[in-house]
Amino acid sequence: MVNTSLFKKIFLVFLLILFCSKSLIAIENKILIKVNNQIITSVDILNEINYLKILNPKIENLGNERLFEISKNSLIKEKVKIINLLKIIDKIYIEDKYLDNLVSSIYKQKNINSLEEYKLYLNNNNLNLDYIKNKITVERLWNEMIFKKFNSKVKIDREKIKNEILNNPDEKFLLSEILIAKSKDDKVKLKYKKIEKDIQEEGFANAALIHSISETATKGGKIGWIEKSSLNKLLRTKLSKLEIGEYTKPILTPSGYLIILLENKKKSESSMKNIEKKIERLIRIKTNQQLIQFSNIYLNKLKKDVVINEL
Repeated sequence: MVNTSLFKKIFLVFLLILFCSKSLIAIENKILIKVNNQIITSVDILNEINYLKILNPKIENLGNERLFEISKNSLIKEKVKIINLLKIIDKIYIEDKYLDNLVSSIYKQKNINSLEEYKLYLNNNNLNLDYIKNKITVERLWNEMIFKKFNSKVKIDREKIKNEILNNPDEKFLLSEILIAKSKDDKVKLKYKKIEKDIQEEGFANAALIHSISETATKGGKIGWIEKSSLNKLLRTKLSKLEIGEYTKPILTPSGYLIILLENKKKSESSMKNIEKKIERLIRIKTNQQLIQFSNIYLNKLKKDVVINEL
């Protein structure tokens, strides 16, 4: 059950002042939300907004109320993960050496050459390394748990993948997504109208942040480059009808209704070269896709079992 409070309005005013001053000085840290026994504070909200901004700078174009809601929902998901992880492990922890390697891979993807440069980059965005390490730790432990829990349920047909490679032109799609929960047709249509309005006014990435229940929401819905042969027949058919920059209407999937944006496309390497390597790569991609689906379904199921109170 969720209760609203006057403090949210006060906090939104504070956000406006904060963004104008670009400073965290003098903030009074208050508990805003409880997710079971896990708390979310005003400083947590501000840190999450700054974290989401480095993942998707376009969110600065959104109003303070939407930034608050997006960061709040993101943190609630994280707290739900922590609550359920702590049912099977003693603490949220991974070894320092392993964690350092994960941090290194993240800043190298941003073309940052050293840890010191990365710390400076975070500092310039009102964040610190410990916050990022905590984020990485939760996600890594959650993904490991999902793998252990659902890997046996992943279904991969190697021969079918081989035929898909041979029967489809060599092409890659750059895709983004918005995933919305299953509901009655009239509610889906109403939700889709709201999403379309936000796509037109705020862009697809911000609409994903606002509406998507997928793990990709914090990255503006970005999936990345996907080989055409790794997609199922329905998605290939839908995407073949799109021009670059267009998106599908909601497509029913096991996780919910999916809206896919075709950002770009290009030719990939010849299917006949290194075909076994390509098959193995697509097996990994399809395995990951199914695990992400299991993760989304499981997380949304767990969220229904927690008590969320805004104070």
